[in-house]
Amino acid sequence: MSDNKEMVTKEEMITKIRAAIGDRATWFALLFDEFCKELPEEKVIELSRKAITRYGFMKSAKDPEPFKAKDWVIRHKEKGSADVFDSDIEYDDKQATQRMKACALVDAWKAMNYSPEKIDLFCDIAMDGDRGRAQGHSNITMELHETIGKGCDFCRLVIKEN
Repeated sequence: MSDNKEMVTKEEMITKIRAAIGDRATWFALLFDEFCKELPEEKVIELSRKAITRYGFMKSAKDPEPFKAKDWVIRHKEKGSADVFDSDIEYDDKQATQRMKACALVDAWKAMNYSPEKIDLFCDIAMDGDRGRAQGHSNITMELHETIGKGCDFCRLVIKEN
């Protein structure tokens, strides 16, 4: 920790935020496992997607209007998420790309020894938040290309204006 006990460095803060994200990934995985003991896995997947998509809609309701593709990645950078997810962003007037090279969610699921298939599933469910956010805007689409959950080196989101 830095010398000043009230201040942390940017790197220390990123580590703390990633740890908090990892905790939430752990909670999700444990809830998923417990729900699968009581319900068919397909139902748990369906309900998980529904809940995470709802979160995305809630997030979209907080976005300024009009909301443009570039606003998505600019907000990602301005709120510090680009540092937490080690993101590269690019944008022009009609399209934006967000390339994330670190994921505390996937790191947590790997540490819990989930199979690559289960990690891919959890990752895809988590991305329903971004899908829901995009769906909350009539003028935006979001395409998910590579993902760390599938074993790629990064996740790539392409946000386009209709």
